[in-house]
Amino acid sequence: MKKLLGILVLGFLWCSFSTAGEMNLWKKTIKLPEDIFKGHKKGWTFSNNFDPKTHLTPDYAFKFVNKSDGHPVRLGEQSIRFELRRGDCGVGPGGYDDCTIWNKGNGMSSERHELGSLKALKGVTWHTYSIFLSKPFPISGHAYEHISLGQMHGYPNSNPSFKWDVDGETYQLRRRTACHLKEFLKKTGNSSSGQDSFKCSLDMEGNHTENLINKKDLIGKWHDIILNIKWSTKQDGYFKQWINGKLVYHYKGNSSKPKGSINRFKFGIYRGPTYDTPKDSTHIVYYDELRYASKKCEKLGLKNLGYSCKELED
Repeated sequence: MKKLLGILVLGFLWCSFSTAGEMNLWKKTIKLPEDIFKGHKKGWTFSNNFDPKTHLTPDYAFKFVNKSDGHPVRLGEQSIRFELRRGDCGVGPGGYDDCTIWNKGNGMSSERHELGSLKALKGVTWHTYSIFLSKPFPISGHAYEHISLGQMHGYPNSNPSFKWDVDGETYQLRRRTACHLKEFLKKTGNSSSGQDSFKCSLDMEGNHTENLINKKDLIGKWHDIILNIKWSTKQDGYFKQWINGKLVYHYKGNSSKPKGSINRFKFGIYRGPTYDTPKDSTHIVYYDELRYASKKCEKLGLKNLGYSCKELED
């Protein structure tokens, strides 16, 4: 019974945990409406904008919104809307403080409104989500060290295997799988626990960046993302990504977090403002049609999105 009480169906029970512009997500398990997500019942957790004293979160952080109210929706009647404003940082239940200045040189801290799946990813998995960046979406001249819109990340290892960023004004995949190799961890961290020493660099050999959506097509339209991943710490893993039905990236090699860490999917808005970032800088992103399946593409039910597993895998 206690477990059931901790699961919140936000689309229907919003008023039960939000008051006067704030909501209580502290240590809560969140269930997404079926109109937005299908695939597992593990639920999601929110990070990381909790007030250190009240543990409350601004009610604009994310909301389930309706097509009937004029919001962008990919399919069905609802989508999920994330909004991130300057100063949206806080302390998580584990004590992690996003407000910390991580780079003393440029003043980079973290601001984020993200939902992370409680489903640990292993074996072969398939995923979809559709994403819509709402105009205006300030990038140029706003001096963010990163603007991340989704990542495959799990702790204790601090480097996401795959992350998607738009701070370069394109939709870019950033792969850091070389940071999870035993050889690297033996030199810089702990290969038995999977923990690292924050010495990983995206530019180091074995990691990679790939521009997937160009600047002119990025904002103000829906993009459908399909992922197929074989999670492995060995070189028999792989990662495939399609955008709007086109295969845009195919990687073969280690794909999983090291032993001792988990793989999970996180989405929302996560960014690194610096000393030069304007005081007024807001991002709004919509997500819809999030789906998860193990082993087989057919479980995703892609037909209503306009795609065929057979055509993707040919």
